[in-house]
Amino acid sequence: MPLAGPVADEARQGGSDDIGDVSWNVPTISLRYPSNIPGLPGHNWANAIAMATPIAHKGVTAGAKVVAMTMIDLLTKPELVEQAWTYFRTVQTKDRQYQPLISPDDKPPIWLNQRTMDTYRERMRKYYYDPSKYNTYLEQLGIKYPTTR
Repeated sequence: MPLAGPVADEARQGGSDDIGDVSWNVPTISLRYPSNIPGLPGHNWANAIAMATPIAHKGVTAGAKVVAMTMIDLLTKPELVEQAWTYFRTVQTKDRQYQPLISPDDKPPIWLNQRTMDTYRERMRKYYYDPSKYNTYLEQLGIKYPTTR
């Protein structure tokens, strides 16, 4: 896809993320890069397994380079940061103030899955990735990819 600037106010787009509260308090940059197969259903096993392939790794590596170069630009060109703050104050939050759905006193309901976690936590530990012993998670699981015949 071509590069795009800020989306029009009512033309929201993009996937879900965990930066909602952050993006309403400070300027935020979203970058996209190829690391999955277009058209797959989000939050699905097909996406998960596709992201474990070498082609996805290549896309993530390219994306990481873009993130790194963007950070270099932001750290070496203070005018970019000031422009981001100007847009944030005069456009993004000019007429809208963010009201979080969760109050500062709300606590996560960790008791809801307490029994499940008590049952499975120890069994899950063998699946935790250990980068000190393995180069990749697939290697840790004993998976040779891609398979060749």
